Amino acid sequence: MFNKFINKYNCTTLFSILALNIITFFYFPFYIYKNGIVWQEPLLLLIGWVVAGMGITVGYHRYFSHKTFKTSSFIEWILMICGTMGLQNKIINWCSDHRIHHKKLDTADDPYSIKEGFFHAHIGWIVKKGKERIIGVSDLKKKRAVKFQTKYYWSMAMILCFVIPFFIGLTFNRPIGGLLWGGIVRVVFVHHFTFFINSFCHFIGKRNYQFNTTARDSWIMAFFTFGEGYHNFHHKFQWDYRNGINWYSFDPSKWIIKFLSYFKLTYSLRKVDKPIIIRAQIETVNNKISELAQKIKIDKILNKNIKDITSSALKNIDSWELLESKCKKLKQKGHKNNIFYKKRIKYFELKLENSLSSLMLILMNLKNIS
Repeated sequence: MFNKFINKYNCTTLFSILALNIITFFYFPFYIYKNGIVWQEPLLLLIGWVVAGMGITVGYHRYFSHKTFKTSSFIEWILMICGTMGLQNKIINWCSDHRIHHKKLDTADDPYSIKEGFFHAHIGWIVKKGKERIIGVSDLKKKRAVKFQTKYYWSMAMILCFVIPFFIGLTFNRPIGGLLWGGIVRVVFVHHFTFFINSFCHFIGKRNYQFNTTARDSWIMAFFTFGEGYHNFHHKFQWDYRNGINWYSFDPSKWIIKFLSYFKLTYSLRKVDKPIIIRAQIETVNNKISELAQKIKIDKILNKNIKDITSSALKNIDSWELLESKCKKLKQKGHKNNIFYKKRIKYFELKLENSLSSLMLILMNLKNIS
């Protein structure tokens, strides 16, 4: 049995993660009970959480994995260092797994497929032994920051995650507190909230942009993961620098990328055109209606109504996209967008909002019947 365990799990990784979690959930409360809390400790946790979390979301995920924007080599180094603080493996490993996940979603080749269970998707895949595949990342191997991290990852990770917090703790005479709050506990928090994207966001939430997938949108997870929780949208439009597309969507990673663009520190931000997003929403609603139609009988009049609304909406989307294309060509020639263009956009938006609302109302009524 022991040999089976050794063959199935990477014991070094398993025991390391176990140790970090045991210290966090058992020793950490005891430490607080015995020693109390000083203001520097939660501040150290908060700053470390934000810096490491953004290093993963903005750096590892949206920049290195999906190339949703461009930046300078200087910013690449900063993103690499911040991401290393997350203690989630080297960039090439992380991005290779993530690109495979998108390409092979919900299949046997998906590294953290929810089909193999919540625990596997959350953390099990990390501690299980398997073929280490580093593929599809040749573009990243050319980057100096990535080369440096690949060579010195573990030394950097230990220093950034544990040594520096310990010495910061020394400055206010609580080295163990610094290590716990700014190192161990912070790492465990960043781990689990990142892992929840692979588990929770493939288990509970809404599917408004792509129906035949396990990926789901969760505003709750977005709150704890700097905007990564809008996962259904992300799987449909992985090249978009945004995850939360609405102005009110909590997506600090999007805000940071956009803010840096005002200073030319980020540029060529990739963004899905609104007509394409609305097309995906309409297709998704229709797929949901089709699924319900297999359970309940839809009369001919309602079926015709659905087809008419959908047909009208798709025609408006085509017209909108044609208008966008013409305006882009005019803009390249030096022409500015005129009032007519803005009015037509408003017209299409209103018409499509009405069409989408009508289809959603039909869907809700069908759900009530079923």
